[in-house]
Amino acid sequence: MLALLERFCLALRHLVSAAVILLFSAMMIAVLVQVAGRYIFDYSVAQASEIATFSQVWLVLLGAGVAVARGQHVAIDMIPAQLPLPLARVALVVIALIIAAFLCVLAWGSLPLMKMGAFQMSPAMRVPMKYVYLCLPIGSAYMMLELLLSVIQRWRLPFPPPEAETQEAI
Repeated sequence: MLALLERFCLALRHLVSAAVILLFSAMMIAVLVQVAGRYIFDYSVAQASEIATFSQVWLVLLGAGVAVARGQHVAIDMIPAQLPLPLARVALVVIALIIAAFLCVLAWGSLPLMKMGAFQMSPAMRVPMKYVYLCLPIGSAYMMLELLLSVIQRWRLPFPPPEAETQEAI
């Protein structure tokens, strides 16, 4: 079962990482179009502004899941790392449950926003806002899945010591 979950998450990571790259590229191009439009051509491109904003929102929510998968979120784990193994496991589960509770609140709280967004259009591109708000439950679900896998994988050694950074002689 664990191997199946790991394979599923690996495939999903590739898909989400590709989406993050595409979103970042779209955001960067949209910002460049905005800057060029305003300062070179003295013309504001409203669609570029919305594309940049919407890409960034999706990028943040999906990118947070990628960061969970790679263990790159900021964490203060100095105290739990000092605990004996049974208590470190309890700390790992408690921390994961707090994060999961936040993600559930985020996903649940986004549902009324998505209902309202079904009737609301973006000003420039006329896109239903529910597609922009959809990043909240999707990003939360992806982070929750990666969080579950992280807890399972870190069960044997919940808070590993940081890898020693080696400095090469210059």
